[in-house]
Amino acid sequence: SCFRLSSLPASLPVRGRVAARRAISGVCARRRPPALPGPRSLQMSGQEQAAQIPVDGTYIDALVTVQSSPVVVIALHPWGPLGGSMHDPHPTSVCKLFGKAGCSTARLNFRSGIGSGSSSIADVVAVASWFTKAQGTDAPIASQVLIVGYSYGSVIGAAAAADIPECIGFVMLGPPLDYGWALYLFSMSRLRAKALDSIGKPKLVVVGTSDQFCSVKTFMDFYEEMPEPKSQIVMDGMDHFSIYRKLTEPLKSWVCDAFGVEDLQAFAIRGMACAP
Repeated sequence: SCFRLSSLPASLPVRGRVAARRAISGVCARRRPPALPGPRSLQMSGQEQAAQIPVDGTYIDALVTVQSSPVVVIALHPWGPLGGSMHDPHPTSVCKLFGKAGCSTARLNFRSGIGSGSSSIADVVAVASWFTKAQGTDAPIASQVLIVGYSYGSVIGAAAAADIPECIGFVMLGPPLDYGWALYLFSMSRLRAKALDSIGKPKLVVVGTSDQFCSVKTFMDFYEEMPEPKSQIVMDGMDHFSIYRKLTEPLKSWVCDAFGVEDLQAFAIRGMACAP
């Protein structure tokens, strides 16, 4: 916390008190995070724009599309230490698909990929809050959150869904279940439990038969544990890095079935009829 001027010695000369006031004010200003603008400060142009979203006294970098829709789709990237970022083709493709349909979208860079996953979950919750909670005097942009995570981000997104009341469902693309012990520093069981705390939320889980980080058996065992409503897709011959190449049509179909809409444009307009 910052120093208080009242704590200065009464014997300090006037010049000393003035100098101390300036120095203390400067220290406090540096410690306080900047007041970052909310989504309504951005243009509703249908195009992605750079944004800084506050979280835990700092901020995360994101690319967002702000639109007049009740739905925001948050897309999550693979493990950062191996080069994963919001520019990976999976989150990029997801945001392009839903942004074109009329949804607000966000893809972000996690602050860290080394650890138990807790800070990454906080990042997702912060992005959801940025869209669904009032920012200063600005009303929320969205009221419903759909999370689409890939690889490392798939488990993070599914776990974060339990902490976001506005989340209406989530998608897990290529969950690295066979290597969770390494990616999440032995916290996989905790993250798995949070992901399974999803009764009533539509879920789609996708893997390829040639996935390098999750066998079909491990995938199916995990899927069987998940509560309804749920759907799964096993892509024949697909490896971990190529799911995005054949994702568009299955994702469209799942959204229509899971949320009872005719197409993605209708989803962008209405979202889930009985949202939380």
